[in-house]
Amino acid sequence: MYQYRFLTLVAALSAASTMLFAACGGGGESGPRRTVDITQTDEACTPDTITVTPGEKISFAVRNDGKKDREVEGIDGMKLEELIVPAGKQRSIDWTAPGKTGTQKMKCYVPGGSTVIVEVNVKNPSDTVNVKLIEFSVTADKASVTAGLTRFVAQNTSKSLIHELAVLRIKDDGSYDNLGEVEDIDPGKSGKVVIDLPAGHYLLACLIAPGEAGSTVDHFKEGMKMEFEVK
Repeated sequence: MYQYRFLTLVAALSAASTMLFAACGGGGESGPRRTVDITQTDEACTPDTITVTPGEKISFAVRNDGKKDREVEGIDGMKLEELIVPAGKQRSIDWTAPGKTGTQKMKCYVPGGSTVIVEVNVKNPSDTVNVKLIEFSVTADKASVTAGLTRFVAQNTSKSLIHELAVLRIKDDGSYDNLGEVEDIDPGKSGKVVIDLPAGHYLLACLIAPGEAGSTVDHFKEGMKMEFEVK
């Protein structure tokens, strides 16, 4: 009986230690990640440059459109483990940028074949946009920014409703590309997202629909959007 209780206590302490380790970050990082798409072929890898912010959490979504298996991995000190992407498949791998600005490098290659070096530039955002959300409007402290890495800080000033911020690029056909968002911001709370913005016409909007976050109305249709320009 004593041995059984001892082993049970050891197991409980081990489980508690594992949970504490994970909570402190040793078991993997939590929180939102920005997805960066990488497309591979047998001879190429695009994009060849990627811009991130210090400490930013990234998920590289690597799609292999070639006929040969390809790999990606960090080199010259970039802490990105080797990822094998079979032909015709997509694989993802998480990475956190270092806390200082500078250039990181990853190798995208066919074993024994072509190699492309992708530069990952760690930079501070070139601009910050402060956005206020309340039913049913979106307002920002600026209506335009220069193309590049931009931080959006969204404040939900509502007393009762959950809102979100989506950064929508308007396509030529009138449809939208959602380049990034801060989801489900509680009343009185804020959130932020960093997006690498190309030039174009945009909307800053709340996309909560009926049935989401306790809402009975479509926030976008109720007017929660504003025009925004990237030059």
